[in-house]
Amino acid sequence: MQSENEKDLIKFVPFNSCINPSFWFELNKVKLDDYMLNDDFKDLKGFCSTCSSNNLPPILNFDYSSFKKNVDKTKIGHENVIIVEGQIKIFNTINEFNLLDKNKLIDEFGQTIWNDIKSTKALDDPNRLNRFCLIVFANLKNYVFHYWFAFPALTFPLKSYYQLRKTKFLDYFSIEQSELILENMDRFQLNFKSHQSFFAINSETLEVFSVREGVNLHNCGKKVLFGLYDPNSQSNHPGWPLRNYLALLALKCKKTEYETRNFEIVLFRDRYHGGERKSNLSLIIEVEIFNISENEEKINTIGWERNEKSQLHPRIVNMSGSMNTEKLAESAVSLNLKLMKWRIAPDINLEIIRNQRCLLLGSGTLGCNVARCLMAWGVEHITFVDNSKVSYSNPVRQSLFVFQDSIGGESKENHKSIKAAENLKLIYPGVNANGIVLSIPMPGHYVGENIRSKVKNDVKQLEKLIKEHDCIFLLMDTRESRWLPTVISASEKKLVINSALGFDSYLVMRHGVKTGDIEKDKLPTNFHPDQKISSNHLGCYFCNDIVAPGNSTIDRTLDQQCTVSRPGLSMIASALAVELFANVMQHPLRQYVPSICSNHKLDDTKESCLGIVPHQIRGYLHSFSMILPASQAFDKCTACSIEILETYKREGFDFLIKVFNDPNYLEDVTGLKELKAALDEAEFDLVSGLSDSDDS
Repeated sequence: MQSENEKDLIKFVPFNSCINPSFWFELNKVKLDDYMLNDDFKDLKGFCSTCSSNNLPPILNFDYSSFKKNVDKTKIGHENVIIVEGQIKIFNTINEFNLLDKNKLIDEFGQTIWNDIKSTKALDDPNRLNRFCLIVFANLKNYVFHYWFAFPALTFPLKSYYQLRKTKFLDYFSIEQSELILENMDRFQLNFKSHQSFFAINSETLEVFSVREGVNLHNCGKKVLFGLYDPNSQSNHPGWPLRNYLALLALKCKKTEYETRNFEIVLFRDRYHGGERKSNLSLIIEVEIFNISENEEKINTIGWERNEKSQLHPRIVNMSGSMNTEKLAESAVSLNLKLMKWRIAPDINLEIIRNQRCLLLGSGTLGCNVARCLMAWGVEHITFVDNSKVSYSNPVRQSLFVFQDSIGGESKENHKSIKAAENLKLIYPGVNANGIVLSIPMPGHYVGENIRSKVKNDVKQLEKLIKEHDCIFLLMDTRESRWLPTVISASEKKLVINSALGFDSYLVMRHGVKTGDIEKDKLPTNFHPDQKISSNHLGCYFCNDIVAPGNSTIDRTLDQQCTVSRPGLSMIASALAVELFANVMQHPLRQYVPSICSNHKLDDTKESCLGIVPHQIRGYLHSFSMILPASQAFDKCTACSIEILETYKREGFDFLIKVFNDPNYLEDVTGLKELKAALDEAEFDLVSGLSDSDDS
């Protein structure tokens, strides 16, 4: 036996609670909805790990999932995350909280642990040695919480644990032996449903087994090392869980003729650093343990957590600044986006996307889906524009509407744009969503003198909206309704994302953005199909047309008036439209990024941290295929050609009224009329030539 002065009293480092704000939000919810006036103890779960950074005390973590009864006990996130079972009592008044006999409460928890040790429960499930209790008074009106944690640990008067020797794990075992122990430890954990905090090691074979088996081997005279996953990394002292573990060993292991016995304890501190597993902080200590019996006359329990001032008093947290559900929602919606930056896309700039002001022209099938996807990307400013009302057929296909929105007809304000904005706020109150009821003037839709003033005001409002927003989404039903926004956006040099549907095909494209310099915006004459096209030379939605847009609804039947497409098509097109927008925003050139097309090797095209930025995406559900064409602007385009933009800037509404009343006027301005006449004449000459040849 060593002399008394050669022994060091073991200092156990107590647990520190670490509470995520989501814990208080969930507590608020369960108290209001589930517990109500019931103040009985309820089950609660905490989480600790041996993988924390260096120089940290044992930390027991709590978040919203601590209240869940169906938490997967196998492994949470990392294999060394340990679930600690405990209980919570939520008082209904602050007086009850203050008057509670704290010593009596912790003694009751300690007695439960001691009973488990005396019986076989602690040997069958050593994790029962780790317990905690939490008492809380929740002021749900002001979001102020008074709370106090206790981590019960057994003590025996006049009996103490002493440390005789301390050795580093890697000094006690060779490298080969330590690697074998790690392998055996991993195999040992696979035998249990939940992660085991305590274990034993056969000193000869280095096999890892349960505490019960270790006690049996020890009582048979075998040399056994008893170990635990130590959550402490702050010092050379063991963590709090060792206290109750030593009490178990003192009672269950075979007694000797001496008053004390020596045990070798493994403080296993499993770490992962730089992608490698490290056990260099692990220790092996030789501990002197006293003899105890099941009939101990006096057992004390300690473990109330000290507050920030190191006093044995409760803690108080005021969550009024962050407990508001809208503020919590704001934090929650950005979680997945921020996780992208951790590993997958560290260079992504979420602020640029979040700060974009998006104008959605059209609040139907496409508009609803685009809005929801934009919101998922964190966009906070969304404006809907539409002039139609929610009908009974809309809710099943248009994801922002419910049946109630379609009731009322003309007597109720159920305009799509307004309802879409209102319902978007129901999904996430933090979004700045607005609905504008507006009719967009269109070529071929005659404007009489009686409505001229109204149409002029509509044009001014549309011009103002486009100037105030950064990205314009064209999501309307008809082709001609896209003409005026295209002209205004091109004039204002705004990014335009266009999405259009067929029955089983879709088009998603971004319009080219002019520089404003006529010389730079002139189209090159030596264009090659395989070359990249600069943004100011990219075509718009109307660049492939050789006729001016006109009134396409005047002679439509019912099936032609409605958007008849496969139900899933709008979701695909909407998602691609928003993802194209996101890719544009992540490119250094933003809306001025040049195009790529299907002919380019995608491996050689590193456009942004999210990938390529195509000009067009054309998809076909019939064959489940997609192509990425790119097309140069048409110098006689009826929407984005230099002639149209210059005439619009020069004449303004006078030019537009001519187009509304006579769409053929666009062909005169662009020279498209002369081009078609020349083509007709050339075709006539060709046909005449063939006829003369036949006669001969």
